[in-house]
This record gives sequence, C-alpha cells and structure tokens, in this order.
Amino acid sequence: MSARADNEALRVLMVGPSPPPLGGVTVLFDSLVRGLRQRNDVDLTMVDTGGVRGRGALGLLALRRLSSSVRRAALGADVVTLHAATSGLHVTGPLAASAASSAGKPLIVRKFGGTDLMEYGAARRVPILRALRRASLYLAETRALVEAGRREGLNAEWYPNSRAMPPLPPTRAPEPCTRFVYLGQIHSRKGIRELMAAGEQLIGDASVDVYGTLDFDVSEREFVGLSRVRYMGPVEPADVHGVLSGYDALVLPSYHEGEGYPGVVLEAYAAGLPVVSTRWRAIPELVEDQVTGLLVAPGDAAHLKVAMLTLVDDASLCVRLREGVRAKREEFSDAVWQERFVEHCRAVVRAARDEGDERREDGGRVGGQ
Repeated sequence: MSARADNEALRVLMVGPSPPPLGGVTVLFDSLVRGLRQRNDVDLTMVDTGGVRGRGALGLLALRRLSSSVRRAALGADVVTLHAATSGLHVTGPLAASAASSAGKPLIVRKFGGTDLMEYGAARRVPILRALRRASLYLAETRALVEAGRREGLNAEWYPNSRAMPPLPPTRAPEPCTRFVYLGQIHSRKGIRELMAAGEQLIGDASVDVYGTLDFDVSEREFVGLSRVRYMGPVEPADVHGVLSGYDALVLPSYHEGEGYPGVVLEAYAAGLPVVSTRWRAIPELVEDQVTGLLVAPGDAAHLKVAMLTLVDDASLCVRLREGVRAKREEFSDAVWQERFVEHCRAVVRAARDEGDERREDGGRVGGQ
C-alpha cells in the first residue's frame, strides 16, 4: 500500500446493491453512499452488485463483469468495503476478498440482516467464513451476530441499520394510542393475519391501517369486510416519514426468518412512535419492552390484542414509551453511523499501513545482517 498524507481524502470503494429494486438492503446501502458523497474527506467509488442473481447465463456474464469492475476499482482505493445480505455473501464475499488481496488493500465486510451464516449448509457457509476471515473487519447488523462472529474468530463489530432522525415536535399531552399502523411487506410471516385478528377486537375508536405491497401470500380480498383494519396501499419511500407521523404507534408482529433490525422500526423511531412487536430474533435488541414499546409472543394474536388494548387504555404508558423512543432514537442516527463507518475505514487503512511499514523494517534488518 502506497503511503498517502493523512489530510488527503480517504479513497473508499463501496461494493453493494443500489436501487432498483427498492428494498431494505438497497435503501440502507444507498443512504450510506449518498451520505459519504456529501463529505469532503472521502473520495468514494461505487460498484453496483445488482443484476447478477436469478439471470442464468446472463447472470454469470454479469458476475464476470462485476469481478473485473471490483478488481479495477480496488487498485485506486485505500480500502475495499463490501455491503451484502447473507443470501449473496457466498458469491460476493470471495469476490471482494480476492480483489482486495490482489490490490493489497484492506477489506471491510458489512452484512445486512439478522440471518446467522452458521445456519447455512457448508456450500454457502464455508466460502462466507473464508471471506470474512480474510477481511480486516466484519460489520454485523445485530449484537447477537457480532458475538457469533467472534466465536468464529472474526474481527466483528456492531454496525446497525440507521435512519435520518429529524427533530421531533414537543411532547404531546397525555393521550392513549389509538391510531395503529403497519408498514412493510404484507405476508404471513410478518404476522399480518395475527394483526388482522387482533385489530378487529380493538375498542372505542382504535383502528389499524396497513400499508405495503401485496406481492406475497396475502391478498387484498382478506381485508374486505373488516371494520377496524384497513388496507391503505403501498407507500413511496420518500413519504414513509410523513405517513408514520400521522399515527400513534407502529405494530410489527413479525416472525420472518431473516429479521434483523427492521428498518420500519427505525422509521417509527424517527417519527417518535413507540412499537408493538415480537420477541423474535434480534427485535428485542431494538425494541425494549416497556421502554420503547411492547413485545409479544410471535404468532400469538391474543397476546398482540392485549398489548394493543393496553395502549388504548393507558395514556400514561403511551407517554412513557414516546419518551423512551426520544431517548433511544439518536443511537440509530444516520449521522452517527456514517461517521463511525469512516472511522472504521481509516482504522483499517492505518493498521494495514503500519503492518506494511513493519514488514519493510523487518526486511531491511534481515537484509542488513
């Protein structure tokens, strides 16, 4: 690695999926890319990993082009960073590790989602672990995944999802939570049918509005005839904050296998909303029971109903949870984690530079003996 002045812009190669399609992973990657491009101390190059999976022979050609692009871009970078979901990491991980090694550059791997790679079979797990062991740093979305990575001998650090956290209006006078909202993919493993059953048993003027796409195993017909639960259609990403700001609490009764830190929970925090969710995978790391929301058993419509009715009946609890959200939301601020990402990049670059200096000094001493 060539020596560069400390005051020069850090040359960061970011390899990851840009939208379209628009989803949790692409939104998170695009947000970090846009944030870093606004900085004067970072010189960013981006290589898009989209367009490879699910295309057969064309996908193989796209993968070859991707490999060539990453290798070329790595030569001009100070650090190579890969941003990937676990499902594709067995392909992109070895590719990025090889490119970084060939260019003599340190590698950071950021993994999206809550899936533990150790749950995969050997065909996927082994190449992922090899790539992560060649990386200078592994950034995992949840604390549980950090601990799992460290048990495998990886240099793992916590790097959660984040969102812009705009200022909130002054705290409202005590009032119950009656306007509930669900926003996200609408399918059974997200607990949507449990939400329908629970929502229909609410009292007074309490209601549940459901936003999202219906491209999965739940149809719009299932909402016909419901009196308190309404399907409101999809929401554009730019409109999410405005939509959530019109409600009292988010409901996310998910038991989806790949759940990490759901982005919609962070969107709710950005809007100042407490969250009713499930004790499922890493969700309790994000939603603190009785502090920023209420947690219920996965797949339990009766327990979900009780939690929602508790918020309908108890205005003081709603106020307390809103205050908990205000205290916790900055922990997941885009500004905080963009700065932390740059710090990680600078740290691995310094470490690689110091290691190179030590090798040259050792070589000089050996040659002079």
